[in-house]
Amino acid sequence: MTFRYKRWELKFFNEPIPFALLLFFFAVAISLLPDFHQPGDFRYFFFGCAHAVMMMDLCGDDERQNQRLLMLIGLAPALLVLRGIVHDPSTLSLDHMTRLGFPLDHPNTAGYVLSMSIPIAVGFAAARKGLAGGVSVFSAGIQAAGLFLTYSRGAWLGAFAALICLAAMTKSWKVVLCILIVVIVVFAFAKPLRDRVLTLASPQADMAMRDRMQVMKDAVQLGVQHPFFGIGYGRGRLKESLRNVYKDTANENNPIWHAHNVYVELFAETGIVGLGAFLWLIGRTAVVILRRAYAEENQKRLILFGLGAAWLAAAITGFGDIPFYHHETRIFFFTIIALGFCLCRKPGSR
Repeated sequence: MTFRYKRWELKFFNEPIPFALLLFFFAVAISLLPDFHQPGDFRYFFFGCAHAVMMMDLCGDDERQNQRLLMLIGLAPALLVLRGIVHDPSTLSLDHMTRLGFPLDHPNTAGYVLSMSIPIAVGFAAARKGLAGGVSVFSAGIQAAGLFLTYSRGAWLGAFAALICLAAMTKSWKVVLCILIVVIVVFAFAKPLRDRVLTLASPQADMAMRDRMQVMKDAVQLGVQHPFFGIGYGRGRLKESLRNVYKDTANENNPIWHAHNVYVELFAETGIVGLGAFLWLIGRTAVVILRRAYAEENQKRLILFGLGAAWLAAAITGFGDIPFYHHETRIFFFTIIALGFCLCRKPGSR
């Protein structure tokens, strides 16, 4: 923006979403002071925030263009699902658990992306008629199948909550019933899916969940010990601190990837300042999108409801994963922020 307008456009950050994003960025940056060691993840976080600001600036006021871009990110992930199935057809077998992840780096990454894109696709399916509506329905169906095959429990919860919320906002109670029936039937007849869900009822019986819960517990303790600005943003800082906690214990050599919960992670690494700024960003963005949605009519209302539901999915899936550490989820997350601003911006905010 500075290069484009030859001056610093402070008015741009008077808008709720850019201002909340700016606060969150500075809260994360402050957590790394005074020495900025282990800055690897912060570098990618910076690029994510810069991507959002760039899109806010360059997408302009062309509403049709912004809607086409939103449709693209909502429908295109179906191609990822098809590519993954072609790469490994055994993912379609429900006799045993073969997780769909390729071409993304991990099934949980794929699940996170799909949990955010499916509500957008459903929103367009409800808003558009003809060819566009048919393509949206087809894409949503392909993505839903892919989401099941990722076996990502956090993504399932996020997408399910988002779709129920979307149906409630549009008062489509028949859709809610259909979603519940489909979910019940799928999990009733697919044993690996059913077994995966049942681990949520007894997490201590699942080794992966047990290890993650232990890391979460220890990460919370780090946050309590460093309540205001945390230990510093990034997986490197978390691993470094937990290694000191686990020294001379049985867990000393266990791999520590991250806390698998964005709220716990931010509390440990950025303290209540960073976590509070993130919650403000989550809440403020949701309020802006939904307020604008209820002010619109017909197609745009449904599209904005889909965007709002995608944002809800991002927030809920964050209880089981972190969107900032993988390129695909990070770009998708910050793109939703940018398009939320572009589609809901006030006249004259540029």
